[in-house]
Amino acid sequence: MAISSVSSGGSIDVNDIVNKLMMAESRPFVAMQDKEKAYAAKLSAYGTLSGALGSFQSAVSGLADPTKFKTVGASSTESSVLTATAGKDTVKGSYAVNVTQLSQAQTLTSAGQASTTALIGSGAATTLTFEFGSITGGTLANGAYTGAAFDQDATRSARTVTIDSSNNSLQGIRDAINKANVGVTATIISDGGANPNRLVLTSAQTGETSAMRIGVSGDPALDSLLGYSADGTQNMLQNSTAQNAKLTINGVAISSPSNNVSEAIQGVTISALKIGTSTVGITSDSTGAKSAINAFIKSYNDLNSTIAGLTTAPKASEGKGAGVLLGDSTTRNLQSSLRKMFFTPVPGMDGDISSLSQLGVSFQPDGSLKLDNTKLQKAIDTNLDDVSKLLSTVGSTSDSLVSFVSSTSNSSVGTKNLTITQMATQGSATGSTAAGTSITKDVNDQLSLTINGVTSTATLLAGNYTAASLASHVQSIINGAVGATGASATSGTGVTVKNDSGIFTITSNKYGASSKISLSGSAAAGLLGTPTVVDGLDVAGTIGGALATGSGQTLTGDAGSASSGIQVKVSGGVIGERGSVNVSKGVGAQFTELIDSFLSAKGTIPGKNAGINASLADIAKQRAALNVRLTQTEKDLRRQYSTLDVTLSGMSTTSNFLAQQLASLGTIR
Repeated sequence: MAISSVSSGGSIDVNDIVNKLMMAESRPFVAMQDKEKAYAAKLSAYGTLSGALGSFQSAVSGLADPTKFKTVGASSTESSVLTATAGKDTVKGSYAVNVTQLSQAQTLTSAGQASTTALIGSGAATTLTFEFGSITGGTLANGAYTGAAFDQDATRSARTVTIDSSNNSLQGIRDAINKANVGVTATIISDGGANPNRLVLTSAQTGETSAMRIGVSGDPALDSLLGYSADGTQNMLQNSTAQNAKLTINGVAISSPSNNVSEAIQGVTISALKIGTSTVGITSDSTGAKSAINAFIKSYNDLNSTIAGLTTAPKASEGKGAGVLLGDSTTRNLQSSLRKMFFTPVPGMDGDISSLSQLGVSFQPDGSLKLDNTKLQKAIDTNLDDVSKLLSTVGSTSDSLVSFVSSTSNSSVGTKNLTITQMATQGSATGSTAAGTSITKDVNDQLSLTINGVTSTATLLAGNYTAASLASHVQSIINGAVGATGASATSGTGVTVKNDSGIFTITSNKYGASSKISLSGSAAAGLLGTPTVVDGLDVAGTIGGALATGSGQTLTGDAGSASSGIQVKVSGGVIGERGSVNVSKGVGAQFTELIDSFLSAKGTIPGKNAGINASLADIAKQRAALNVRLTQTEKDLRRQYSTLDVTLSGMSTTSNFLAQQLASLGTIR
């Protein structure tokens, strides 16, 4: 409110009177400012509290992660020979390892060319088809095989590269192969001879099953340069043989396509570096568990300190006022709820460890936590599973062909019966007659495919096959065409082609209603005749008596049901009662739910903040209204006192006049 400095200049000081009166009228402003300061301080305090609670929530998330409690460590006594890493479900022990051979990738070299940029052939569109498999039998001399056989690895997808007039030089072929990322690396080396430039192809994968077969369809000049099959025409020479790593583990012979040998010891990966011996030790690694628990303790103590600072009592002797949230019901409720969690039993616990105190966690007089590391280590060493179950969210099933996948914060704990009413199946196409094993270019080599909704085309390589080799070739070609480079039942991509006395069955590797097979084209009838086509089905059933939704082999409890969010994978077995699934939510999950109730969008603290902001908005409205009223009041006061001033001035003039007149009467005789 602005006070005018106008002065009447009359018998009274209007400005002084009005200013003093307006100061008295303005006193409600002071009360409003005090309220605003109090509300702002509370907002700031809630922000500090939310930040500390958010940090505690991060530590709790680490505590709820079950992977931190199922870790083991691996060591090697000779790290120059091998290193080892271990995952979960690894059995502790000591293993003597003797590496006798390292794995190796096959390398092929072309005939020399005078120039890397000179064009090769006519430039006609030509397809290079790369397949992978094993070379067996025969003899190898000067880089060429005699009498060997090539067994295609049907699990590896065939890949193709197109060479035409835009790239039919040695340099162009190299770049096209590398760009296509077909599992082969191409380089050019110069041997210094008359025609020094040679294209060198190296399989990207090591191992006996990664030898290359290169089919060339198109320009004969390119076929003469690049065509290669160990059991047929070899226009390239082999410089290094595809071979496996060989080693023994506690005397048991192991052969691996890679120097990284996985699962020879369950859950362990051994990386062989050179020939030699070493001992691999597998021991429990409680580092992750202890780190998570220590982080939890530290974060809780930080939160406790923050709350103590916000709720401290006033100390007049030290000149300190009360904490902003002293006596605040929300803060008191949070503090008591957190402490209560430490004494609340964890639902679903049926082991020897059921409370944090058994892990060495205890309260100190100031409300902070203290950890007895000796007690924690003993609990981890003797009963890591119960420690994990106490702290994290864990699920288990009683049927070996049913596995627990996950649950959500809405999932209820406890043991629930599982009933399967329909098993998941895969889409397939089964031939009506034995497949023709002779493939002729432009006659019966084309396939139009729709696999699991993905449409593509594929070209079979011309040749005379056995039923088994053709099945492998078809599988590899189809998976390459649909882009399923890692096709397998595990990944759920691509197809598997089975040969049963010459009759082929092409089966999608995917389970569920979207698993479908459709083939046409000039090669289809020769491979399958009039096939029987069956679409896949999703698993169906109930969890805990409540309906669940199937997707492939995964069954998920419906939202709103007693089994909401519980997800299991049914990988085999039959329909009917399939045992039970148990879900327990440890301390981590319970703390998370509690913190969510305070911090989530509809939580207590955001609700409090909304109320404070509403009060501040209301004060702003009151201030605006008071300003209007005071402005009018000042106008009224100035008008009234100005009128009074004029009146008093007039009366003074009249008085002076009368006094003069009366005085003049005394002189008249």
